[in-house]
Amino acid sequence: MSDVFFLVLRRLRIPLILLVTVYAVATLGMTLIPGIDPNGQPWHMSFFHAFYFVSITATTIGFGEIPYPFTDTQRAWALICAYTSVVAWLYAIGNMLKLLQDPTFINAIAERTFAKNIKDIDQPFYIICGYGETGMFINQGLSQLGIQTVIIERNHERTNSLELEDLSLPAIILNADTTDPRNLEYAGLHHGKCAGIIAVTEDDHTNLMVAVASKLLNKKVPVICRSEIQDEADNMASFGTNVIVNPFLIFANRLNLMAHDPSLHHIQNWFINQHSAQHLTERPLPKGLWIICGFGRLGKSIEAILAKDGIEMVVIDPDLIQSGAPEGSIAGRGTEAKTLLEAGISDASVIVAASNDDANNLSVMITAHQINKQIYTIGRVNDEENQSLFTQANCDYIMRRSQLVANEVLTSISRPLVSKFIKYSSSLKDDSTERLIEEIDKLTGRHDPITWRLLLNAEQAPALASHLEQGLPLSVGQICQNELLPRSRCLPLLLQRGSVSHLLPSSDTQLMVDDELLVCGKKRSLLLPQRLRENNELIDTLINKNPRHIPLLRWWRRNASARKLKADQVSKPDA
Repeated sequence: MSDVFFLVLRRLRIPLILLVTVYAVATLGMTLIPGIDPNGQPWHMSFFHAFYFVSITATTIGFGEIPYPFTDTQRAWALICAYTSVVAWLYAIGNMLKLLQDPTFINAIAERTFAKNIKDIDQPFYIICGYGETGMFINQGLSQLGIQTVIIERNHERTNSLELEDLSLPAIILNADTTDPRNLEYAGLHHGKCAGIIAVTEDDHTNLMVAVASKLLNKKVPVICRSEIQDEADNMASFGTNVIVNPFLIFANRLNLMAHDPSLHHIQNWFINQHSAQHLTERPLPKGLWIICGFGRLGKSIEAILAKDGIEMVVIDPDLIQSGAPEGSIAGRGTEAKTLLEAGISDASVIVAASNDDANNLSVMITAHQINKQIYTIGRVNDEENQSLFTQANCDYIMRRSQLVANEVLTSISRPLVSKFIKYSSSLKDDSTERLIEEIDKLTGRHDPITWRLLLNAEQAPALASHLEQGLPLSVGQICQNELLPRSRCLPLLLQRGSVSHLLPSSDTQLMVDDELLVCGKKRSLLLPQRLRENNELIDTLINKNPRHIPLLRWWRRNASARKLKADQVSKPDA
C-alpha cells in the first residue's frame, strides 16, 4: 500500500503544490484586505473564515459574502481567487484522471489487490503457471472440486477470458513472467496453504525453469509439470519433480494397451477421464498394418512403443532426414491419395494423423476414408477449437493433447488412489479384467462408473472410525454392499494401508483406522460408504444388526463399548 501512496504523491506532486499555494495565497489575501462592519468600522477576516470562504469559492459552491458584505477590494480579490482556484482544480483533476489510466498505477493497485487476496487464502490452493488450453481445463476442473487456484500468465488477453467463465471459485490472477522466481514467491509459494505448483506452459524449458525454481525455493511443495520432450522430462525428474506428464508418451501407451489388452484399456479409460470425456468410438481396434502420417513427437512415441511388440508400421513424413524417420518410410504429408496408396492404405487397418497441423490431419483422415472405408482413424487435435471438426470427420479416436494433460493432472491431484489403481491394474490377468468389467457393467447398468475414496479417520469418516476404535470388526463387504440398500452398492477397487496397496480387496478383508478405500459405483447415486461414514444409527442397523434400539439406547451402547475398551487397555500390563 505504501508503494501506491508514494506513487500518487510523486505523480500529483505539482498539482498538489499548486493547489496548496493557491489556497494559501487566497486565504492570506482575504485576511489582509480590510472590510467594513455594520457600524462602519474596519475589520479583518479570521483565517478560519477566510479558508472557509476560499474553499466554497474554489469548489464553485458559493454561499454569499460572510460575515458582512464585502468591499470592492474584497470582491476583486474574491474574483481572482475564484478563477485561479478553478484553473488549479482543473489542472489537478486532469492529472488525477491521467494517473488513473497510467499502467504503472494500475499495476500497483493490481499487485496490492493480488497480495491481499493471497494473504487472505484460508484453504489449500494450487499455483497454475500458464493459462493456455491446458491451464483452462485444469482451472475449471479444480474449481468444480472446490479447490482455489492462483494463475500466473504473462498474456493479459488469455486471463481476460476468465471473467466470462462461470466458475464456482474464481481464480486469483497475476499477469507476470512465470520464469521469474520472485513471481512464484509473490503468488504464494511460501504460503502455508500452498498445495502445489502446476507448470503447463506451452514451452517445455519454461516448465523446467518453474520446476527448478519451485524445488529450490520450497522443497516441500509438490511440483507437477507438462513435458513433451524426453530430455526435458529426464531433467525434471533428476531433481525430484513429483509428476511429469508427457501427453504423447501417455497416448502412445494407451494405444499400445488398446492394441494388446482392450479390456484393460476399457477399464482405465473409465476412470482416468472422469473430469472430461474422451472421444473414443466403440469400434474395436483392428489388427494389421498401421500408417503414421507425421513423424514428430507423437509419431515417434507411437512408433517406438508399438515397434517393440512387432506391429507392422509405415511412416509418412515430408522430411524423412530431418525427422529421423525409420527405413522404409515414405516422403509426403499423407494428404494426397498417391502417397497413401504407396504406403498401402488399401490393406491397412489403422491410420494415425499425427502432424502438428489440424488441416493436414483432417485431410489425411478424409482421404484415407475415401480409399478405405473400413480404416480405423486416430487423429491428433492441436487446437481445441477444431475438435468438433474431427468428430464430424468420423475420427474413431481423437487425441486432445490439452485435455489429456488436464485429466492426468486432475487425477493425480484429486484422485491419487485412481492413479495407483491404474498403475497396478496392469498386473491383472485377462480373465480377471473381463470379470471386473462384467461386475462394473452389472453394477452401473452399462453406464460409465464413478470412483470415490473413503478415508477411515475421525475427520473424514467419524462414525466408521469410532466403530473401529471400539474394537468392533468391519470388513470391506460390510461397507460396500447391503441387501437393504441395493442402490447404494459399490465395488472395491483398491485398499491402501500405509505404504502397501491391495488391488481388488476381497469382501472379507478387515479394515483398520486410517485405511483408504477406493470404490466405484453408479453415477448420481449415494454410495453405501458415503451413507455410513457419519451415520452411527445406520451402522447400528446395517453392521451391528441392532435396528430396534431407540436412539438413546444406541448412544448408551456405543459409549459403554468405548468405556469398556478403554478400561481393558488400561488394565493390560506393559509389554
